[in-house]
Amino acid sequence: MACLYSGKKEKEDIGMKCFFLCNSIVLIFVLSGCQIVPTQNTNEISIIQGVGFDLTSDEKLLGTIVYPEYKVDETSTIEILKAEGETVQETIDRSQNEVQYPLVSGQLRIALFGQSLAEKGLFPFLDTINRTPEIASTIQLAIIEGEASELLSIKKYGKENIALYLSDMIIQNAKIGELPTSDLSIFSYNYHNDGNDPYLPLLKKEKDKIKINGVGLFKDDQLKTTLPIKDVFTLKMLVERFKMGTHQYKIDENEYVVISNIKSTPHYKVKVIKGIPEFNINIKMDARVQEYRSIVRKATDKKKVKELQVQIKNKIEQDATRIIKLLQENEIDPIGLGSKYEAHYRDFDLKKWKEQYPDVKVKVSADLEMIHSGVVE
Repeated sequence: MACLYSGKKEKEDIGMKCFFLCNSIVLIFVLSGCQIVPTQNTNEISIIQGVGFDLTSDEKLLGTIVYPEYKVDETSTIEILKAEGETVQETIDRSQNEVQYPLVSGQLRIALFGQSLAEKGLFPFLDTINRTPEIASTIQLAIIEGEASELLSIKKYGKENIALYLSDMIIQNAKIGELPTSDLSIFSYNYHNDGNDPYLPLLKKEKDKIKINGVGLFKDDQLKTTLPIKDVFTLKMLVERFKMGTHQYKIDENEYVVISNIKSTPHYKVKVIKGIPEFNINIKMDARVQEYRSIVRKATDKKKVKELQVQIKNKIEQDATRIIKLLQENEIDPIGLGSKYEAHYRDFDLKKWKEQYPDVKVKVSADLEMIHSGVVE
């Protein structure tokens, strides 16, 4: 029994030694890893959170950088740097000469581009951003009516982080408002995908305020035209499935209705007749009347909800048809008819499609169901 006990005790000792040895090895690796991975004190780096680029009168690049500067006493200020250069890197290098600590881009939230620069093409800038692994693919992009540097320097926003403000403004307007969802990854997908063209929010400085003024539409990487804010909701209905959001329709000269869009889904069907595609787009929408205003009709009219449903359905179809016609005239395809045609037709020829696109038949229909019409009744 003594021998058996001794053997058991010896095994336990060996097991304990192995346990501590394994833990020691893991601890060594963890500590080694901590030493290998470079660390930086946030008080000793300048974290870029917003950038803007414009084209100068002599065709140079004007870069604007927004970064918070943290103080020892836990207060912080928002700093803005501007520098000209021939490339993105040169503008950053010149800005670096003006700051105490290294500029880093790992927390970049938004990149803005002046309209004149966007018309020349954004690929060189977005390619540079895409090649920077520290920058997330979900950063927001936007076009500025005017100059990005001027918008980022508005004094009213001097005490708050304008980069975070603009990023949040675009995200929340896409999430609960009329703006189509967009970011770097969506722009890059539409740019590289055959039969798709990109789009971006269009911002404008108006006195000392910033507002979303529409959507910029691209041919490849060049800004081709813009959609006004009144048409942005219809574009959103054509390009994505979404929930929530409100929109006001002008039914007549003195008659307005606001609907809360609960659910909207576009359905596309492609039919090829003798090598020529035809498209049927059906927008399925469930919505409710949020507000109704008229100086002519009584709000208690029991037939009113049915009338509004038909009038809004017709309005959706007319607006969508008009916008698609505009897109065809400008030979741009942000709703991706080409990519849907490619997915449907095995012998898809991109060159032939580009020739066909301006004249293909596109029919839009809407199925609208009004629910919870208590406000009107």
